[in-house]
Amino acid sequence: MKIRLYYFIVAFLLLLIAVEFIYTRLIFSAERTVYLMGTPVRIKIYGVNSPFHTRLAFERIWWIERDFNRFRKDSQVSLLNELAGKAPLEVSCDTFECLKLAKKMASLTRGSFDVTGGHDRSLVLDHKTRKVFLKKKGAVIDLGGIGKGYAAEVVRKLLMDKGAKSGMIDMHSSIAVFGPRTWRVGIQHPREKERQLGMVVLDGSDSLATSGDYERGQHIIDPRTGRPATKAQSVTVIGKNAAVTDALSTALFVLGPEAGIRLVETLPEIEALIVARNGRIVKSSGFALEKK
Repeated sequence: MKIRLYYFIVAFLLLLIAVEFIYTRLIFSAERTVYLMGTPVRIKIYGVNSPFHTRLAFERIWWIERDFNRFRKDSQVSLLNELAGKAPLEVSCDTFECLKLAKKMASLTRGSFDVTGGHDRSLVLDHKTRKVFLKKKGAVIDLGGIGKGYAAEVVRKLLMDKGAKSGMIDMHSSIAVFGPRTWRVGIQHPREKERQLGMVVLDGSDSLATSGDYERGQHIIDPRTGRPATKAQSVTVIGKNAAVTDALSTALFVLGPEAGIRLVETLPEIEALIVARNGRIVKSSGFALEKK
């Protein structure tokens, strides 16, 4: 009887191992596009439970948009702007973490990136209470230059924690990938809609962000002067954190090719390509562009 039980247990364990072996090697995938944060967001995921993971990802982005959307009257950013110069506001972890990174990027770029439009010093964060106070009356927070990258980074980490094998979060101007796959992404020519400058290859830990004047005209403002930034046609940044690359793409667009590439060369794991105002292409030393 004991021998039979032993063989039964061994056989059952071998069956479990075989099932797990087959299950983990089956290729499941899901892809979906939803309009969120002012842009079509495309998420493609490989792995078991990928449809569930996709739904989870979009729900997470929806909550981030709810906090960050300055055009929504009940968003936390709108409330912070309404309370500017009056009172602090306790905010969500997402809002606080994004603003904390935004202040860091403002310092790193010497003000060429600033979510307050030049009033970063009036943005006070209380790390103990998670309260935020915009001291200057009339100042406005706009997370448009970092919000999509922050959302892409949060979702990437969420999906990895949930066991998704690999995937891409494509928020149009900000992309994050994860897992063992490699992804080839085209870099749009800023003046010829149907043409690409070339392709870049992203591996499982990369993020990519772009900024340009080819979609909405001169919508990027130099926060140091309050005037439109005109030193570049487009910027592409590759790095490891999607929120950082998003903010940097805006900052480099403001700085222009010379000052922008000088900054990039001082930053670890960051590469960039800048198309100057005259169409000249300037790349950092490690930026690999594949011609089509």
